[in-house]
This record gives sequence, C-alpha cells and structure tokens, in this order.
Amino acid sequence: MKSKKLRHKSYSQYLSALSIFDTFTLVIRQMNVINEYTREEHHTDIIFQHFDDFGCKLFNYIEHVSYLMSSWLIVMMSVERVIAVCMPFKKFRIRKKAGATLTILALFTTICLSQTFRLVMIEQLEPTGCGASNDFLHVYSNLHIYFYYMALTFVLPVGFVFVCNGLVLYQIFKVRREIISRVGKRDRHQRAIRKTHRTTCMLLTVSFTFLGTLLPLLILSLVVDCILKARGPAAFNFYISVKPFLDLTEVLSLINYAANFYIYILSGKNFRYELQRVFNRHKMATRSFTGKSSKDTKEEIIRL
Repeated sequence: MKSKKLRHKSYSQYLSALSIFDTFTLVIRQMNVINEYTREEHHTDIIFQHFDDFGCKLFNYIEHVSYLMSSWLIVMMSVERVIAVCMPFKKFRIRKKAGATLTILALFTTICLSQTFRLVMIEQLEPTGCGASNDFLHVYSNLHIYFYYMALTFVLPVGFVFVCNGLVLYQIFKVRREIISRVGKRDRHQRAIRKTHRTTCMLLTVSFTFLGTLLPLLILSLVVDCILKARGPAAFNFYISVKPFLDLTEVLSLINYAANFYIYILSGKNFRYELQRVFNRHKMATRSFTGKSSKDTKEEIIRL
C-alpha cells in the first residue's frame, strides 16, 4: 500500500493503518488464547503472572484501542467512499493523502482518550492476573460492556457502515443506469467513474466482511444481555446453553481481522501487481549476481 503507485491514494492510508491494527488485534488475541489455555490446563497464568500494575494497564489499554481502531477505520473508509462515489469531482481533504493521514491521527487520538478509564481502573490482581480493582469493579463493568463493547465496538460502527454502504450501492446502481442509457455516446466522466467504482467494490467487500462477521456476535450478545437483565439469576441456565454459540460467533468475528489481505489480492489489480513486484524484485536482485549477460538481464526485466 505504500508503493510508489498506491501511496498517494487516500484509501491506501486507511488500509495501511487497518493492517497494522488488525495485526495487533490478532497477536493480542492469540496471547489471550494461550494464557487461557495454560490457566485451564496447568493452572498458571503464563503471560500475565509477571506483569505489574503498569504492565496490566498498558496491555489492556493497547488491546482495546486496537480493537476500536480496526472497527472505526472501516467506518472512515465507508465515509470516504460515500464522498468519492456521490461527489466524485469535488475536492475534499479526506480524499487526499494528507487529509486521510490527519483523519487517522484524529481518530486515534479520540479513541485513546475514550479508553483512558482503563489506565485508572485496571491493576494486577492475585492470583487471577489483570483486571479491574474492587473499588472500580461496578463502574468498569458498565463502561466495558455498554460504552466500549456494545456502543463503540458494535452498534455505532455497524450502523455507520451499514448506512454508508447503502448510500454507495444506491449511487453505483444509479450511475450504471445512466451509463447504460448513454451507450455509444462519448462521456469524459465515464472512465473516471468506472475507476472509482472498481476501487469502491474492493472497499465495499472489506466493509461487508466487517458487517457479516460482527453482526451475528452483536445480535446474539444483545439478546443474551436483554434476557439476563429481564430474568436475573434465573437466566443462568439459558446463558450456559447459549455460550457455545457465543464462542462460535466470536471466532467468526476474528475472521474480520484476517480476511482483508486476501480480499486485496482477489479484488485489487494494483495490489496484486505491487505484491508480484515485491517478490520479483527479490528474484532480480538474486539473479543479478549469477553472471548473466546484460542482454539477458535486460530481457528478463522487460518480461517481468
């Protein structure tokens, strides 16, 4: 995404940042899985047992900032696509490289500020590892479940992405009907519109993957929360019966953080080209020391 051909695109800035925070999310999630496994099998907290209060606060803070950035970067991409498709010939800062970078920095700052309560309430607990202290347990639980989990991670991002994608699809179909009605007529805007739509299709695939992988977990979590609130302790058996499905939808949600690279390969011609160049550059560097003639090397370069 940072190649010479793609780095000036606004969406490349969003996708580059998204790849970074998706990677953080997957690595942190894997650390938690390993820790849960060792706790159940060997009754030891292999990762967090040596953390002090500062380590617990920092790990918890980075974990949840990464989750939020992965969700809200897709929201920013959806907003950028609405502007690109609905107003393709107007200049907006968010559609430029510098504007996209500033938007990402502003989003990162806002999300970091929204999670500062973790730096105050999280500490090292013996022998359970990291968690909220007893003084803040009730407040932290409400902030984590309703403010972070329900609102910031699911309801608001899913709502924004759903609305933005709906507007983009409506505009695409509208423009295609206009193009079909003018078949045979030269229109200098058609080529630019088609190019925008190719990029939009790739980004829409990313957005719909986000919706498809997170919606089941969101819906099931909301249903479980409502039933637990309504029935109280009597709903414990219901929660036990639904727990396997919650685990399954959580695994499905993790696909969102790993699928984007393959979406770029399947739908992005420029991305495939740059990916091939990365590997071919390595091959060319290796072959340049094999003693081949300059003519052979030149023919290889032309062929590549």
